[in-house]
Amino acid sequence: MSDKFDQILHPRIVARCMPRYSDGYFKDAALEAMTQVERAVKEKSGVSKLFGVTLMRAVFGSGPGIKLRVPFGDHMQGVAQKYFEGAFSYYRNYAAHEGDQIDGPICLRILVMASDLLFLIGASSLSFTDVGGVDGLVKLGVFPFADKVIELLRLLDSYCLPNEICDGFYEDLEERGFEEKHLQALFDCGLVEYRVNTEVDDPSGFADSIGVFYLTPEGKCVVL
Repeated sequence: MSDKFDQILHPRIVARCMPRYSDGYFKDAALEAMTQVERAVKEKSGVSKLFGVTLMRAVFGSGPGIKLRVPFGDHMQGVAQKYFEGAFSYYRNYAAHEGDQIDGPICLRILVMASDLLFLIGASSLSFTDVGGVDGLVKLGVFPFADKVIELLRLLDSYCLPNEICDGFYEDLEERGFEEKHLQALFDCGLVEYRVNTEVDDPSGFADSIGVFYLTPEGKCVVL
């Protein structure tokens, strides 16, 4: 396989599928390609209990839950949902349950398509906007229980970043068992906001600006 073609394929496809393709196991290579897409969706979204078309519909479609928002604008979200669902309904299900007509050329097309899906997953943004607030964050396992949401909100309340430098900030999160996704979840649910103040009275001359986390009215209600 040429280096130029390898550049088209996603690294996961090159590593996990191309050896099978090269050995002539076309059905296995095609099925593994779609399996890698499913795993990538689960890894990025954190949704682990759904599979196949149901998983694609939940993560890329409308309705409550954790979402992956595709690039090119919100108007493309429904189209992306159909793309992912169609790929799994047609190629993944055929490869898993039959697959006897998957020859070399068809396999290559599936590998290229799976690569496109994987790159699209990588370019998508994780969104907690539709989870349903604190109850949804706990129900979906983003936070283990509501007290952890409250703990993070209290940590963030009036937390200051001189010159918007994050030194020590993410370490503080990690020490308490939080990740960047937990921070994003609070923003997406409208519980926290971040403002920058450029009118800083700092005699030392160190800080030209300061970033501050504030709890929204909704966030304050959760803490109370």
